[in-house]
Amino acid sequence: MNKVTFYFDFVSPYSYLAQTQIAELAEQTKSSIEYVPVFLAGLHKLQKVTSPAFIPSKAQWIIRDCHMWADQYQLPLKWSANFPFNSIALLRTCLWLQQSSPSEVAVFVDKTFKAIWEHELDVSNMIDVSNHLQAMGLDPEEVLQGTGLPNVKQALKDNGDLAAKKEMFGLPVFEVSNKLYFGQDRLHFVKQALMGKPLNDGPR
Repeated sequence: MNKVTFYFDFVSPYSYLAQTQIAELAEQTKSSIEYVPVFLAGLHKLQKVTSPAFIPSKAQWIIRDCHMWADQYQLPLKWSANFPFNSIALLRTCLWLQQSSPSEVAVFVDKTFKAIWEHELDVSNMIDVSNHLQAMGLDPEEVLQGTGLPNVKQALKDNGDLAAKKEMFGLPVFEVSNKLYFGQDRLHFVKQALMGKPLNDGPR
C-alpha cells in the first residue's frame, strides 16, 4: 500500500484545510496516512524563519487566503482570537496516542482540527480542552500524565529535528516516496505521486 506522510501542526490553518481533504485523497489512491505532529514555532526557530503570523501584511493575506480556500472546499472556518496559540499539549497528545492507542490517532487529529478551526476550541482553556478530550472518550488526567512522559516530549523534539533536517520551513508538508510537497494547495501533486505518475522536479 502507498503511504503519504502528513507533517502538521494544529496551529496551522493550512494544515486544517489539508486534513479535510487528505482522507478522501488516501481513499482514492488506496493509500495510508502517517501523521507526524511538528511544533511549527520550533521549526521556524530551527530554520531561522519569522512566522508569517508575526508579519502583519502576511498575516492578513493568510487569513484572506485561508477563507478563500475554505469557501472553495465549502468548509466552515473560524479564526481563533488567540491565534497563534500554543499547540504543544495537543501535539504531545497525538504522539502519546501513537504510542498507546495508534488506532485512535486519525480520529483525534481530525476532531481536534475541527474543534479548533470550526468550533473555536480555546486551546488555552484547560476546561474546554478537557471537555474536548472527554467527548472523544479520553481521560484528561491520563492524557496529562501521558503527555508529560519524557519519551513523548522527546518524540516531539525529534519530529521537529527531522523536519528541519528534511529542510522544511513551514507546514503542512506531505511526503511520498521520499519526496516532499509543501502546502495544502499542492495536494493534486501528492495525488499524482501516490498514483505513480512521474513529476517534474525541475532542474537537476
